[in-house]
Amino acid sequence: MPRTGAGFHDPLQRGSSIASATAIRRLLLEGGSPAAYLPEYSMSILEREHAAGRGPVSLEDFRSQLRHVLITRTAEELRELQDMNEGLENRLLKVMPQLDQFTVSGLLEALKSKRYTHTRLQRLLVHALLNHSKAELAPSALAGGPGYIRVLGFRESGRKLLKKMKRTAAWPVVLSPAQFTHPGLDRDLRAAAAYAGAFNEPQRADLYADYLKPPVIM
Repeated sequence: MPRTGAGFHDPLQRGSSIASATAIRRLLLEGGSPAAYLPEYSMSILEREHAAGRGPVSLEDFRSQLRHVLITRTAEELRELQDMNEGLENRLLKVMPQLDQFTVSGLLEALKSKRYTHTRLQRLLVHALLNHSKAELAPSALAGGPGYIRVLGFRESGRKLLKKMKRTAAWPVVLSPAQFTHPGLDRDLRAAAAYAGAFNEPQRADLYADYLKPPVIM
């Protein structure tokens, strides 16, 4: 289905009732309301989560965690991170002491060049935050596929299909992450916990929601 009205990264267009995902996120971070661009039920979810201190979250909200990671790693350790190539670890360590006040936006601006684009650097910082190594994300390591099927939700009418899947599926069918372990699933759970760590007052239920919550039954 072709995208119409606004591209994924387009800014807000005056007079348009359609906004890109990027424009909506920017509007939220600036304290605006995207009510004119979202269905009522989507807006009610956003308002609920915002009131509970669970968003909006941006990369800037992880500046303390990123600063800790970047100032406690050696060049050799940083070099093992996914997308840390072409001596970027040395450039990063050289730039860090030059920042009067550490911010993610300031670091990105100091590192940005024709070779190192803003998007590439953002992706690299996420890998650093989550400690994603080149080895675990190498094509050879991922060639076998996800290795499991995680069920997020199902209808009552789908119970029979789930039972059949458990018997016949090529990969394990996971209903409860607490009862299953896999490197890919572990990465997902760590990422979800790290994301929740940026909430105003993260609780156990926030940090480990992806681990504790059962599938939704509709």
